[in-house]
Parts: sequence; structure tokens; C-alpha cells
Amino acid sequence: MTDQSDSFIQEVDESLRQDRMLGLVRRYGPWLVGAFALLILGLGGWQLWTGYQTNVAREHAEEFSAAQEMARQAMAQGSYDEAKAEFERLANEGPRAYRAMARMERAALLVAEGDLEAALAEFDAAAEAAPDRIMRESAQLRAAYLAADLQDFEALRARLQPLIDSDSSIAYPARELLAVEAWEAGDLELARNTLQELTLAFEAPDSVRQRAQVALGVIGPGEETPADGAAAAPAPSEGDSK
Repeated sequence: MTDQSDSFIQEVDESLRQDRMLGLVRRYGPWLVGAFALLILGLGGWQLWTGYQTNVAREHAEEFSAAQEMARQAMAQGSYDEAKAEFERLANEGPRAYRAMARMERAALLVAEGDLEAALAEFDAAAEAAPDRIMRESAQLRAAYLAADLQDFEALRARLQPLIDSDSSIAYPARELLAVEAWEAGDLELARNTLQELTLAFEAPDSVRQRAQVALGVIGPGEETPADGAAAAPAPSEGDSK
């Protein structure tokens, strides 16, 4: 009797579990099917979007490469209009990185053409459009080299300061440019201090440190001032000179 009772109870429990499972399926089955369908559609849509983005990036890479080849031919022939127009088109289409690079390429053509003001504006625009720090700071430094010829020293210094304060390697050429322009502006103390910092910056490129050492040798040491509290030596009297 005990075995028969246990078997009957197990059958009842199994039947109850099946009924409960069927009830859950009837109640939540449509929702689960809908959720699964949405998941499949979402994955499919993501794959389609990823493929589309990859194709777009490939197309813009090919167009950018073709524009660079056009620019090289323009440099050789001295005719820049067609290449400038192509980079201007690319600067307003496609992924953000390619737009910023197109602006920098167009700025380089403007420099070759001699239109430094327009090139400076283009580099500034490229810095604004840059999607990452490296590209932004590269555009800012190239703009600063142009600003050294177009703007006064204080304006250039304001441009360079964010780059000098940066913890990236671009800080070293920015400091070098500041030192050279400070020297030309007559601020020998700033030029000397900046060059000395560069000679002690072991993380700086060897070429930058070597140029800083050469420039320091040309500028020479600063004027020595009496130490605090030290009295100047008295001038010799007539009696002493005899």
C-alpha cells in the first residue's frame, strides 16, 4: 500500500506540474515569443547597421585616398582648385574623423597656395571637428605655426598654452615654438626658461632637446643679480687707486 500511495502521489504531483507549466505557457507564451522575435530583429538590425557603417567608412576611405592623390598632383602642377573643392566636399560629408582630416588636407593646400589666413581658419575648424584628442591637438599645433607669422606673440601664447599644459607628447614642440617666438619677441627670460625646461625633459624627443641646447648656447646665460642681502662692492677711491 505504501508503494502504491507514493506512486499515486508522484503521478498527482507530475500532473500538477504539467498543468502549472501549461498555464504559464498559455499566460506568458505570447509575450516570450514576442520578446524572442524582437531580440532576433534587434540582432539582425544591428548587423545590418554595422555592415552599412563599415561600407560607408570604406567608401569615405577610398574617396579620401583619391583626394590625397589629387592633392599630390596639384602640388606638382601648381593648380589647387580641384583638390581644394574635393576636400571641401569631404569636410562636409561622412564620418567625423574624415571631415576633420579633410579640413587639415585642405588647409595644407591653402598654405601651399600662400593663403595663410584661410589655412589658419581651416586648421581651427579642423580642431573643432576633431573626434579625438590626438587629431585635435595636431590641428591646433599646425594652426599655431601659422599664427606665429600672422598674430602677435600674446595671441600665439594663448593658443599654445593648452598644448603646453597637455600631458601628451605634443607639449614639447609647443614649448619649443613658444621659446623661439618669445626669443623673437624680445622676452629672453621666457625663452631661456622654456629652453632650459626642454633640455631637462628626458621624455622629450632627442631632436627637440638638442635644438633647445643649441638655442640656449646662442642666447647665452641670463644676467647675474646680487644675492639677497649681499651689498655691492664699493667703488675704489682715488686714494686706493694710487
